[in-house]
Amino acid sequence: MFENIDNAKPGRHWLLLGSLKAIGVGIACFFLAFFVSLLITIPWSQHYWAGEAQAELGGLALSFYFGIASGIAAAAYTLRRITRSNR
Repeated sequence: MFENIDNAKPGRHWLLLGSLKAIGVGIACFFLAFFVSLLITIPWSQHYWAGEAQAELGGLALSFYFGIASGIAAAAYTLRRITRSNR
């Protein structure tokens, strides 16, 4: 009546579920990299553009780019792992 779950073939929707997981991991890594890099880029931008009223915007932009790069890399890695394990 019940099949062995370990020997079961992946279902039809494994790619959809895997891509949703990859997107979730990418979003999580974006926010993690964004907020962690703010600890470095905000003091750097205040030092680099000393005396500027909006010096923090440079640090925010740089942190945004770090977050985007981290999110894309994490999503691509996760999706690649999922597709390799379900062949």
